[in-house]
Amino acid sequence: MINIFKNISVNMKSVIPIAFDGLIKKRMSLLALLLILSLSIMAENIQFVASAPRVVEVGEQFEITFTLNAQPSGFRPPEFKGLNLLGGPSTSSSSSVQFINGKVTQSTTFSYTYYFSANNPGTYTFDPAKATVDGKSYMSNSITIEVAGKNNTTRQSNASNQQQNQTQQSQQSLSDVDDSGSDDFFVRIIVDRNSISRGDHIVATIKLFSKHSISSIENVEYPSFGGFYRQDIETPQLSKLEKEVVNGQVYYTGVLQKMVLFPQKNGEIVIDPFSLQAVLQIVMRNRSRSVWDDFFGPQVREVRKKVKSNPVKISVSPFPAGAPADFKNIGGSYTFSATVNKNTVKTNDAINLKVVIAGSGNIKLIEPCDIKFPADFETYDPKVTVSSQVTTAGVKGSKTFEYLIIPRHAGEYTIPSFSFSYYDTKLKQYKTLSSGDINIKVEKGANDNTVEVVSGIDKQDIKFIGKDIQFIKTQTPSFRKKGEYIFGSALFILGYLLPLLLFIVAVIIGRKKIKENANIRLVRNKKANKMAQKLLKEAKTSLHDNNGEQFYELVLKAMWGYVSDKLGIPVAKLSRDTVTEYVQNLQLDEQVVVKFISVVDRCEMARYAPTGGSAEMKQVFDDAVDVITKVEQHYK
Repeated sequence: MINIFKNISVNMKSVIPIAFDGLIKKRMSLLALLLILSLSIMAENIQFVASAPRVVEVGEQFEITFTLNAQPSGFRPPEFKGLNLLGGPSTSSSSSVQFINGKVTQSTTFSYTYYFSANNPGTYTFDPAKATVDGKSYMSNSITIEVAGKNNTTRQSNASNQQQNQTQQSQQSLSDVDDSGSDDFFVRIIVDRNSISRGDHIVATIKLFSKHSISSIENVEYPSFGGFYRQDIETPQLSKLEKEVVNGQVYYTGVLQKMVLFPQKNGEIVIDPFSLQAVLQIVMRNRSRSVWDDFFGPQVREVRKKVKSNPVKISVSPFPAGAPADFKNIGGSYTFSATVNKNTVKTNDAINLKVVIAGSGNIKLIEPCDIKFPADFETYDPKVTVSSQVTTAGVKGSKTFEYLIIPRHAGEYTIPSFSFSYYDTKLKQYKTLSSGDINIKVEKGANDNTVEVVSGIDKQDIKFIGKDIQFIKTQTPSFRKKGEYIFGSALFILGYLLPLLLFIVAVIIGRKKIKENANIRLVRNKKANKMAQKLLKEAKTSLHDNNGEQFYELVLKAMWGYVSDKLGIPVAKLSRDTVTEYVQNLQLDEQVVVKFISVVDRCEMARYAPTGGSAEMKQVFDDAVDVITKVEQHYK
């Protein structure tokens, strides 16, 4: 490589002045050095990967590929016992060098591809391949391939039925079939267990299975999950189906949604069926083939099928006997802490008591502890903060209760120990976690003019004393001369003039309102924000209820309605183009328009395809509020 750069520098001497010759040599040598260094760095980070399909059918052709990011001096594949080698290895290589901001990066790829088929069903595991790079040996990962047998009977039956109904099917581009009992396309609700104890959880997976390609999914109806508290696991939107063997047959499968379910009652709970419609692309298999089949490909017929899963029964055993007095039907595994931000304060200074319950379980349903504050402490309802993560392992996180406490009198006080009890689902026993006594010393503040409270009298007693004995009045009373009347006084005259003045102001305001109401566009502009807030408030309720369909419909209605009212665009002309045109005239930030279109697109998409769950709904709601807020700020 260095010799190449030297030859280039020699040839350039004929066209570049001698004064620059030394500089060019230095730059060329530097570039060559950087390239050599990059190659040495790449050599230290060797990646050797073997890839193959996870599931194949008997007789199906498939590939096994070994990829290396460096040029090997030797390569040895494993023994492929049980497979028929059809061809290979087919080798290929590619490399690229990039200079970005003075940094040199090079990527090199060498691959070896083998072509196989299998005659017998079963599971085949192959040892890693070996490769040698710069005298060092490297090994790839091992691979496992599951070979499933063909269901010839089913396919021949399908071909026969299609041949008999070919004339009728050719007259319909899309037919509707309710085929819940068919084995070529079905859905299931899969649970990790069917029997649990109260306070524990199950993981439910809604999954579809198909032997045909799917062009679209429609009318998805999730069960209500009555008797369970449901929390959705963030599930990627279904965009690709994976092969899987079910009862010895190969299906294309996809997960629509995963969720964690906490039972809220004892006994047998039934999860209602899940249903959907899908448009399947079924390949027409005719008995007589022609040359046109090979040229144009097989004929495909689209069929819309509605399928429904079977109900799932879950047996829930009750909490065992001997529950603590403060037990509130919470199961899992938790830690407990209670702290105050300061133990010595002045009167009327605020104290923050923070109670944190962290762990795994149904965290959102944890209730506040029963805390008995001293009578001379003014307390407020706690601020509640929930931080949780929902995964296939369950729900983990914490719930924090923050109490604001204000001591009104000096003295030494104690918040008695309080506790949190739960049922440990792993150890199968109750546990009680205590805070311990919290001592607080309250000193008299500089501006504290209150009278010291006599020991033994609480706040309730002071209230009764205030009703029974009136305090001495220290203010100077007002006196009026005997025989003086209000008639003809300034107060009397003001009593007549004030109603008249109020009447005149009401008339002026009323006329102004009449003029504003006559301007329909102005009225709609003023009410746009109020109407949008009303719809978003209803959408927030649907978000808490996890009603995705109603949530997205309300957000979409709020966004389009707000733009129509605020910008004065007729409903019939609402579109992305008209909104963009109007906003450009207002010189509004383009990012607001982009976010508005993004919210509308996600709402419309969610009505035809499964969503990402509550996390996605929360993000859509926040973006919608942000768009409306920024438009309102622009108009101020």
